Amino acid sequence: MFGLQFLTPLFLAAGAAAASLPLIIHLLNRERARQLVFSTIRFIKVSHQVNVQRHQLKQLILLLMRILILVLLGLAFARPFFAANPTATAETGGKRNVVVILDNSYSMGYLDTFDRAKKEAVRIVDELHQGDTSALILTTNRATVVKPLDAEHSLIKSAVMGTKLTDRTTDYLDAIQSADEMLQEANIGQKQIYLIGDLQRIGWESFVDTDKLSAGVEIAFVDVGTREPSNLAITGLSVPQVVLNEQKPAQVVVRVQNFSDQAVENLPVKLFIDDNLVGTTQIDIEPNDVMDTLFQVRFQTEETHTGYAALPDDDLEVDNRRYFLLQSLKSIQVHCVNGEPARRDYESETFFLQMAMGEGLAPAQQIIPIDFTQSLQLPDPAAIREYDVIILANVARLTESEAQTLRAFVGDGGGLIITVGDRVDLEAYRQMGGAGRGRAQQAAPLLPCNFVQAAGDALNHDQFRVIATINYNHPIFRPFKDPNHGDFGKARFYRYLQAVPLADSTVLASFDDGSPALFEKVYGNGRVLCFTSTIDREWTDLPIHGVYLPFLHETIKYLALKRTDEQPDYRIGDPVELSGYELPGGTEIAIFNPVGAETRTRINEQGGVFYDTTESPGIYSAHVSGGQPRYFVVNPDTVESDLTPRDSEELTSMLAGNAEAVASNVVTSEMITQYHEDVEKGQGVWWYMMLGLFALAVTEMFFANRI
Repeated sequence: MFGLQFLTPLFLAAGAAAASLPLIIHLLNRERARQLVFSTIRFIKVSHQVNVQRHQLKQLILLLMRILILVLLGLAFARPFFAANPTATAETGGKRNVVVILDNSYSMGYLDTFDRAKKEAVRIVDELHQGDTSALILTTNRATVVKPLDAEHSLIKSAVMGTKLTDRTTDYLDAIQSADEMLQEANIGQKQIYLIGDLQRIGWESFVDTDKLSAGVEIAFVDVGTREPSNLAITGLSVPQVVLNEQKPAQVVVRVQNFSDQAVENLPVKLFIDDNLVGTTQIDIEPNDVMDTLFQVRFQTEETHTGYAALPDDDLEVDNRRYFLLQSLKSIQVHCVNGEPARRDYESETFFLQMAMGEGLAPAQQIIPIDFTQSLQLPDPAAIREYDVIILANVARLTESEAQTLRAFVGDGGGLIITVGDRVDLEAYRQMGGAGRGRAQQAAPLLPCNFVQAAGDALNHDQFRVIATINYNHPIFRPFKDPNHGDFGKARFYRYLQAVPLADSTVLASFDDGSPALFEKVYGNGRVLCFTSTIDREWTDLPIHGVYLPFLHETIKYLALKRTDEQPDYRIGDPVELSGYELPGGTEIAIFNPVGAETRTRINEQGGVFYDTTESPGIYSAHVSGGQPRYFVVNPDTVESDLTPRDSEELTSMLAGNAEAVASNVVTSEMITQYHEDVEKGQGVWWYMMLGLFALAVTEMFFANRI
């Protein structure tokens, strides 16, 4: 507690004693009445009474001034100052050190919750005194220290009034830990945290025991949430990333969740594609339940489409829309060069490949509409442009012109799959890979690897290798990450070609002896995949396992559909990396957010762009001069849509410090240090007293000479 104290209190007694001297002298020297005999005293008597009263008043004022001079002199030499008494601080808490945590996550947008929260923050700041310290932290799923712990309280008020809601989720614990660390720097006084928010349950899910407050730190919850809130939200959207036009209608599934204790009837759910309303359905949802609704859409053109599903506006609007992208294409055109044809179909190199591609089935009957054709030679440069993917199945060799045709095809964005077998001429393929000495070496190597030699015996099925290492983060293998979706480890490989990767190539899968099984290389705008075993059953039994067909389909999709490796749906705050730009490093690119704000950045040396300003939900577009725009989607995380709160008393108990608080009547060394600092800072008071004393003495001299 701050109070007036004295550095040399003995001068107070001296000043009091000195102040009594003028009074004693005044009493000893006061005038006594004398009797004089006059003949006529009527007029003299009246004049004498007036002069005596005036003289007595002046003498009294002069006496008080002299007493005050001596009192001020004693006070000045006593050296008064204002400081927090360390004992009083320990007993009462002294000054306050307050950290205000304000929740500005998107659940605070429910009704007028955020406006009430800002008013509560201002009220808390208004209650602080000049000697108190305060800080402000904004919290979503990350903590932002807006103002450090100091005595400038007005800065908090202006910061609070200027704070806006975000579309991020809630996590209170990071902000609480930041506040706790900040308060540890305060030497004396109460250490208090005020958390202002709706206390949403999702904000406490990551709590662990180490998140408890330090000893001596108090927390108070200002719950501004609405009792029994109700909210409807689109919490899921199932959209095919690619829609093939010849296939049956694409199905879009919209999931709506009712976060309330009241049933909802005839709720309209709308689907928009390219800003056009394509369908509306009405659903009924029970309390705290989920309902899926289905839309079917068809497309006639090949392009990228943007869209969103929408609910009617309610008291929390940000989760009433969910955005998506999809690409509509024709059937994938696949052509295979069969390097080992046979009289009987089942003995042909491409027999199992034909079955997997669904040859003979109508597009609507295929899992993925694929138009599959094959020949014994590579199509000419004019014809090859009609295909999306070329497969070389155990092809012995390519002429120089054929190799050049393939380079141009892949460089323009086509996909190439190379599978091997006993017909492959290793030396010819080494030249394609850049290891030879011919003219083919002058061009950039097309193959991702150099073949070394064959390993294993195709006729000895007692000895085999299995695929032991797979990059499940790659788009081809991502669907198989769940073991229930297929196990490549069950397939046996009796023979394969040993190979070493070339520069800029990647090994996607390896056998149990470490030899690569599948290579990938980006070549121009296209990609090349090389499988080091056969695509039929001559060297392996992979074609009779369940993973064979989906593996081929995922491979075809990956090569035919550009940029399927990019994440189609991001969350608010997620960083975005757009890859695959075949442009020089440093090329400028413009990215527009959903409200049209532009950000300029540059393509890096790896052909990618990094963007991390995803603070608004909607469709983002990236534009580069002379190229087609690319799009990506950002949606809010709907875990925030459940507004159910936690009980404040339960939270207070949960966050209680691990150690017992310091006893309230203990004077710590930090308090003593702070006390002496305050003594040094507060000793300027006596200078003002001396100035007052000087002014009073001059006045006394002037007044005394006039009596």
